[in-house]
Amino acid sequence: MDDRRLVAAWRCAAAALLALLLACGGTPKRPGDILLITVDTLRPDHLGLYGYERATSPTIDRWFVDAAIFEGAYTTNAHTPPSVVSILTGQLPQEHGVRLFYQLLPRGVLLIPDRLPDSYRTAAFVSNVVLTEEALGIASHFDHFDDRVDEKEPHRRVYERNARRTTNAVLLWLAEHRDPECPLFLWVHYNDPHGPYRPPSDAVVSFQHEGRVPVRNKRILRYQREKGVADALDYVDRYDEEIAYVDAQIGRLLDGYAQRHDPAAALMIFTADHGESMIEHERWFTHGYQVYEEIIRIPLVIRGPGVGRGRRQGVVSTIDLMPTILQFAGASAPGLEGRPLLRGLEQESSDRIVFAEGGPDLTLLRAAIQGDRKWVTRVRVGKREPTQHEFFDLANDPGEKAPQEWAPAEPAEGALELLGLIERDPAPGGRPESLRKGVQLTAPKVAPRADQEVIERLRALGYVE
Repeated sequence: MDDRRLVAAWRCAAAALLALLLACGGTPKRPGDILLITVDTLRPDHLGLYGYERATSPTIDRWFVDAAIFEGAYTTNAHTPPSVVSILTGQLPQEHGVRLFYQLLPRGVLLIPDRLPDSYRTAAFVSNVVLTEEALGIASHFDHFDDRVDEKEPHRRVYERNARRTTNAVLLWLAEHRDPECPLFLWVHYNDPHGPYRPPSDAVVSFQHEGRVPVRNKRILRYQREKGVADALDYVDRYDEEIAYVDAQIGRLLDGYAQRHDPAAALMIFTADHGESMIEHERWFTHGYQVYEEIIRIPLVIRGPGVGRGRRQGVVSTIDLMPTILQFAGASAPGLEGRPLLRGLEQESSDRIVFAEGGPDLTLLRAAIQGDRKWVTRVRVGKREPTQHEFFDLANDPGEKAPQEWAPAEPAEGALELLGLIERDPAPGGRPESLRKGVQLTAPKVAPRADQEVIERLRALGYVE
């Protein structure tokens, strides 16, 4: 048994002893499980919970219909690694330091598992190659870390793992390795809606559309282009089919969890790392390059004991998830700027300002959002002073078609600091001056044939027919 498992076993034994002692006193108490599900490249307005007319998310809708549904949730960054690290740290990118692909987590940065009570067992399953141990270096923070990506994306030297196989891995681990005496923090990251949009052969639904929007290849990045596709709405259909596929697999995950554990006692969080452009602005079917609403606005729904149900209108950030999780687990969250979201509307504030960033290689765009107001600055890499200021009135211009200029003295109090107009950011223009470089995988981490063994074991456990 390795050191991490030995420590986890001792923690579980201590938690079981404490529960027994409390039970003898007539007041048994055990922290609840925490399930964090993140989906890559997922827009909220393509989900039923957010009013989408297509049946892309019947499972998510069913599981979270009575949850807290956040209408104004924002990521901190339009790229996956910094966004995910913000979720796991409760910090903005300029605080945790991860801004690039294949950049290892800086030493000393604490993730959710590091702050949870010792009784928790922690496990993570990721499907995106930029979240693997080689790329990001976060495996040591978890008791179990599964990053076996082995499916090559067409026409790219990039590997991923589809939602069915990721769910298989999670269900098998829950059945064979989860200690029922220990509360669990489980993080699962699905990659499927990420382009190129190619639903697998066992996709659950096929969508059709009316009308036609001619493809403009100059607006579509090369990796996303599909040969012979001349109607941009075909891309939207395929994107929605990918969402429906991951929705079905999330259903398998949650239904499988509920077979052995009480879902009503668990905190369940469903969100995304960032969104995706469709046919709104200058680039179609991509993300990262901008801070438009379709790219930085994300779904966020939370259910569990102590969670105030209903729709929340105020703006919130993914940095709020760490304090939310710690509050549920009975742990403190010193030094975090995020706000716990478990309770009702009293946690929201009309003057709250949240931060998001994105941009191409040589430019960083920073946004500060307060209600329906949004301020954006553009900063060149290596520079601190912005070269451009834009303001969007989202109430009257929700499509962000008419940017206005603003002077540095105009934003609401607090927005200037978040936009980085003061010398707070240690990475000028969003690019760290020094970093530990990760490794880009050019070969799969495990042979695809291993999955058949997983399926046979799941069949024996009753998880598959």
